[in-house]
Amino acid sequence: MIVKFKLDRRGVQAIAMSGPVRGAVMDVARNRALPYAISISPRSDRTDHRHYQDSFVVVPAFSGLAPEAIGRPPMLRVAARLINISPHAAAVEFGKKGRRGQRILGRTVDHLMSISRRV
Repeated sequence: MIVKFKLDRRGVQAIAMSGPVRGAVMDVARNRALPYAISISPRSDRTDHRHYQDSFVVVPAFSGLAPEAIGRPPMLRVAARLINISPHAAAVEFGKKGRRGQRILGRTVDHLMSISRRV
C-alpha cells in the first residue's frame, strides 16, 4: 500500500510560530539556559565594570525551519536568543591576548542538548 503525503507548509508554520510554542521556547531560555549560563560564568570582585555574569538577556527571535522553495518563502519558527551584553563578552567567550575563551554560551548549548536527550 502506498501512502501519499503532502506537507502542509502553512500548518507547520502556524504551529512553529504559535504562542504556545513561543512560550515554551522562552521558558527554556529563561529557566534552563539562563540559570546554567550564570552558574558557569566568571565573576570578579571588581566594582568598576559590569560583570559578565550579570549581563545576560533573553530575547525572542525567529529561525529558519525549512529553506526557501521555488515560489515559496522559507518556513520560520520561533526561537530565543541568550545574549551577553557585557562590553567584554567577546573576550570571555573567545579569549584575548593568549588567554583561552571560556565558551559560556557554547557550553550552555551543550548543556541544553544533553538534558533534551534525557527527556
